[in-house]
Amino acid sequence: MKAFALPRTGEPPAVIDLPVPEPGPGEVLVRTTAALICAWDGHTAAGAPTGLGHEAVGVVEAVGPGVCPSFVTRRVGVEGHGRLAEFFRAPAAGAGLVPLPDAVTDHQALYAAGALPTGFAAAEEAGPPAGGTVVVFGQGAVGLSATIAAGRLRGARVIAVEPEMKRQRLALRFGADVVIDPAYEDTAERILELTGGRGADRAIMASPAPAAASAARAGLAGGGRITYARCRPPRSSGARLARALHLIQDGLVDPTVITTHEFPFHRVGEAFARLTAGEPGMIKPVILFPRAGGGGGGRPRPPPPPPPPAPRGGGVK
Repeated sequence: MKAFALPRTGEPPAVIDLPVPEPGPGEVLVRTTAALICAWDGHTAAGAPTGLGHEAVGVVEAVGPGVCPSFVTRRVGVEGHGRLAEFFRAPAAGAGLVPLPDAVTDHQALYAAGALPTGFAAAEEAGPPAGGTVVVFGQGAVGLSATIAAGRLRGARVIAVEPEMKRQRLALRFGADVVIDPAYEDTAERILELTGGRGADRAIMASPAPAAASAARAGLAGGGRITYARCRPPRSSGARLARALHLIQDGLVDPTVITTHEFPFHRVGEAFARLTAGEPGMIKPVILFPRAGGGGGGRPRPPPPPPPPAPRGGGVK
């Protein structure tokens, strides 16, 4: 099979050939249908080889010992590492694998497998009081998800900080009350102005920029606190993934507008390079995998069963 990975520590990521993994006890083998690329994948990788990608959807192809055979052919959303591959193993229960409802598309489910739960968890950890003010620094996929959670789900007033125009528009669409452009305004001064000199109750950091952290500290009210958006352990992600799916299914959130680019899997290296280089206008690229039976080094399928014997007696009466 093909996988996008770091062949060795210190080498650039590339598409490499790996054997199709066999599911172990309590595991399933998933054939990937679509995945998202995260700019942080390259920062967290280590080892040789190391698979990249942690937001994927697919179809269960096989199960290991102890897993009900009814899992086979189920569509699932999966959070975890090494998902930018044609196949991957995942625990069948308790670690970020959730069956997908028919009403949720693969494209929508991709966000439930990563960005939405991460942003939601940051907003929950921050705990902005209802009617209070929270500043969300950075409006990429995770920052936009935190904006949704803080404003629409927790009832806070949201100030988004983002220099890129496309992301600014999405922030307003997703519930931000005000957007600050740090390229043209002093962020801390503007926060204080918008809060009547009091400062913000909470700040959520979905941007690695050092200037953002400084502005967050300067713009906080007394007793305010800063929360950093970060990936949570897969073992704790299943419930958050399921909740995000419910919000999508109920029509409260449509995260697919965050997707700005689409690539077939054979161009995954180009997509990763353009995203990590900070290409203007690129927020989240989706990677589409070959269909089952369409080649690409997939798992061999068993031959079809022989046709039933023809009825005797001269045909249908």
